[in-house]
Order: sequence, then C-alpha cells, then structure tokens
Amino acid sequence: MKFETLAIRIQTALTQQREHSTPMFPTSSFVFDDAEQMRAMFADEQSGNIYSRFTNPNSIELENKMAALENTDDAVSTASGMSAIFNSFMAFLKAGDHLISSRAVFGATHTIFTQFFPNWNIDFTLVDPVDQDTWQKAIRPNTKMFLWRPLQIRVWISSI
Repeated sequence: MKFETLAIRIQTALTQQREHSTPMFPTSSFVFDDAEQMRAMFADEQSGNIYSRFTNPNSIELENKMAALENTDDAVSTASGMSAIFNSFMAFLKAGDHLISSRAVFGATHTIFTQFFPNWNIDFTLVDPVDQDTWQKAIRPNTKMFLWRPLQIRVWISSI
C-alpha cells in the first residue's frame, strides 16, 4: 500500500448489508448476544463495542487510518481538541508533577491549569513560546510534560 491510498484501503469490515463504504454508526450503545458477553466486554475480557463514548466502529476506523498515515502503532480519537489535551494531561500527569507550557494557549487550557491542576496537586509554569532559555530555566526535577502549543504535547520520558 502506498501513502497516497493508505487511508482508503483501511476500512471497517463490511456488514451483512455489503455496503460500498463504511456506514455511519450514530448509535449510543450496542447490543450483546447475552448477559455473559456483556459482562465479558465490560470487564475487558472480550473486545467489542459497548457504548459509543468508549468505542464506535467509525472512531476505530479513524484511529486505524491515522495510525497508518502517521506510521505509529496506535492512535486515539477524541470529540474535540480540548478533550485531546485534557486526556493527554490525565494520561501522563499525576499529583506532584510539573508541566511547562507556552503562555499562548487556548483559554480553556489555561482554565485547566488554574482551576483544576491545583486540585490535583499538579504544578505548571507558563513561559514565552519563542524564548528557548525560558523553557530551559523552567525545567524542574518533577517536570513531566511540555505544551508548546495545542496538539504539540511532549512528554518527558527520561529522568532529568
């Protein structure tokens, strides 16, 4: 498969209706064969769609296509950019951690910093987005993440 056609070649399996393109799944929830299957899916013992806020064939197809186009093992789709930013914070930060961010962020991101981070004991420093020295000087032993601008989040993997 070539990059130019990669996204159209990755597609959700056809249903029994034999459609030409992926159908839309606007459902909020999915059905189960029986109570045991439902229990197993909710316990992550069996894969499958439970509820569209968790998984949906359309979201899964988007994630598979994005992962292929970005040449990564996996991808995650969210309902909005703010939910992507929030999910990144919650996935990689914990109490006692520190984040360094550009001062030039969306207002709702600033709200997370000022109204939610204090409740979770997560500290942050806002710096000039183009002054590399301010970024370097803001690094602490507990710095775990850099947010240069939305959708360009860098997680500090190695210890400082």
